[in-house]
Amino acid sequence: MIKRQTSRFLASAALSAALLASPLAVAGNHGDKQGGHHGKHNLAEMCEQMREGSGKFSPENREAWKQKYQARMEKRHAEIADRLKLTDEQREIWDEIQQERNEKRAAKMEKWQQKMQERCADQ
Repeated sequence: MIKRQTSRFLASAALSAALLASPLAVAGNHGDKQGGHHGKHNLAEMCEQMREGSGKFSPENREAWKQKYQARMEKRHAEIADRLKLTDEQREIWDEIQQERNEKRAAKMEKWQQKMQERCADQ
């Protein structure tokens, strides 16, 4: 009887310890992130790339990414409109909403670029 209670206690303690330790075991490994960095970006390197217009700041890379993103979003936009079975009038309103979202996204990108320029001016 005592042996059975001890076994149950030890099994539950081992299970609890394993459950508590599992988040800690994978806490530092979040897979290979885009760009191969873990944690913060190297600000000096990013500023240098921005000044030179290279890396993710190069006009070619930015334009390629923008076209790819826009094509993907237009396709998704059309699929959703088809799924909703929108009438022509509703589709016009839907397109206006999407245009407003694109304008907000462009304004956000402008703010980000200004923020990066301010950060890089300090260095």
